Amino acid sequence: MTVKLYSQVVDEFLAKKMDDSVLDKFYRVTQPLYTTQLYIPIMDAKEAPKAFSVEKTVSPAMWLIHYKGQAVPPETGRFRFIGYADDWLAVAVNGKIALVAARQDVKLIQTRWESPEKAGMRVGNGNLKVGDWIDFKNGIPFDIDVVIGERPGGKFGAFLMIQKEGGVYEMTPDGQFPILPIFQVAPRKVKATNTNAGPPFSANASVWIALP
Repeated sequence: MTVKLYSQVVDEFLAKKMDDSVLDKFYRVTQPLYTTQLYIPIMDAKEAPKAFSVEKTVSPAMWLIHYKGQAVPPETGRFRFIGYADDWLAVAVNGKIALVAARQDVKLIQTRWESPEKAGMRVGNGNLKVGDWIDFKNGIPFDIDVVIGERPGGKFGAFLMIQKEGGVYEMTPDGQFPILPIFQVAPRKVKATNTNAGPPFSANASVWIALP
């Protein structure tokens, strides 16, 4: 598969509301892998096949990982996802795309989603992107899909944060951007990293509970 064809498949997958049937003709790992957050510092892309124990059969290029489930918000309010991935990341809530955060050279023609605001703080070789505001109600579950992917191999990183409308956050030293918590669906401590490997984050995070 070429990089161009890979991008076309990803575009179709997102445009069709992350319909897994788009991927039926491609190889899939049979054993699922779960995560409670996405904060993957910039690292070698070959770590993804290793995580699924398929490094002997799957190359570190042209892969896609689809996480999906249900979660319950910790409180009522308007929130938005903010993130970035090299090569790409997408989030859907109740079947609707809420964020696409990718390298500038990842062209998605069919998907038709645009960030409502200018680029956020610098991360690796890109910038955090801002998602749509979404109304959540405490105790009311919602469907969530999070997808990450890599095209040519090399280096990979992915970061997904959450922001509440009207929330008060510490700012970056230059005063330009809020320091946000990582989106988590279970409590998990994360070691701070430098800005070359990942964005700064707040330790004061409310946990969004994942449903079994």
